[in-house]
Amino acid sequence: MTTDKKNPVSRRTLLRSGGAVLASGVVLAACGGAKGNTVTRIGEGGEPTVLPDGEVSDVVLLRTAQSVEAMIASILGGTAVTSIVPADAAPVIAAFVSAHERHVAEIAPLVTARGAAPVDEPNAQLMTAYGNTIVELLTEGKEPADVLTTALGLETLMAATYQYSLSLTVEPALRAQMMQLGAQASRRAAVVAQLINPGTSGFAPGVDADGAATVAALPAAFGPLNAVQIQIGPKNDVGARTTVLMDTPSLNSLMYIL
Repeated sequence: MTTDKKNPVSRRTLLRSGGAVLASGVVLAACGGAKGNTVTRIGEGGEPTVLPDGEVSDVVLLRTAQSVEAMIASILGGTAVTSIVPADAAPVIAAFVSAHERHVAEIAPLVTARGAAPVDEPNAQLMTAYGNTIVELLTEGKEPADVLTTALGLETLMAATYQYSLSLTVEPALRAQMMQLGAQASRRAAVVAQLINPGTSGFAPGVDADGAATVAALPAAFGPLNAVQIQIGPKNDVGARTTVLMDTPSLNSLMYIL
């Protein structure tokens, strides 16, 4: 067995010391009473608060859609976008911002009519999950093309949010209104796709000369419900850009009424 001379504690010393500690513990236990000492209690603790379960109701889905509309309006209307947006795309992006702000206002009476408070602020959970990251990457990269990429991703996310909410909405009238709002988001996504990949070749999915998938105005028969991916921001050392995954609202990002 080799022993490190710089360390005076050998394996044998460690075992011998451990045995001494164990023996002293036996002696202390024998000297103690039959009952152990209780920890001194200072003050009285209140009963734990049980958080109520959030119900995923129609009005919760409406408020959540409002928060996503507000989030997209905030991102596309913020300086991170307006400072780098291409001149030919600026009117389109401005129209998108106005549309989202209008939808926030249009949903408000639907929410109040059902006894809840409307939401006019961006969804805090989604901003933390990926909204703030998008703003930071746009600010750092300063790439005009990233504006269209971001707009396409956000409008696809908005359409997917309404599409998913339709499956959970009970009231038929609300399903019809959500369908109309979702259709508008899908049309905006198609407009951005045409700005990125114009012409008839950009209608359906395809590939470029390098075999990479191209942006399509009509990517599929049905909108995707999986995470929306965009690549934006400055390039790293190997020339890759940051991939941002944007999920539709889930249980931890719904705007519950508690």
